[in-house]
Amino acid sequence: MSADPISEGTVTRVEIAELASLFDRFEFAFDPRSTAAKEAESDFEAKVKELFDERVAPKYPDVPFAVFHCRVRSLCRTYLKKNTP
Repeated sequence: MSADPISEGTVTRVEIAELASLFDRFEFAFDPRSTAAKEAESDFEAKVKELFDERVAPKYPDVPFAVFHCRVRSLCRTYLKKNTP
C-alpha cells in the first residue's frame, strides 16, 4: 500500500468534486449555523463515513477513520482552490 490510498482510486475524482461542493457549502457558509450549512455538513459526513466503511476499512484496516476524514477534507480544500474562481 502506498502512503496515500486515496490516490489509488479509493475515492474517485467525481466523488471528490461532489464532496468538495458539500464541504464548500458548510465550511465557507456565510451563516454556518443555517439549516443549509448543517445539512451540507451532515451529507458530507455521511458520505465520508460511507466511503470509509465500504472502501478503506476493508482494504486498509490500519487506517483510522480520523486520518481518512482529515485527508478527504484536505483534498476538498485543494480541489476548491484549483477549481473555484
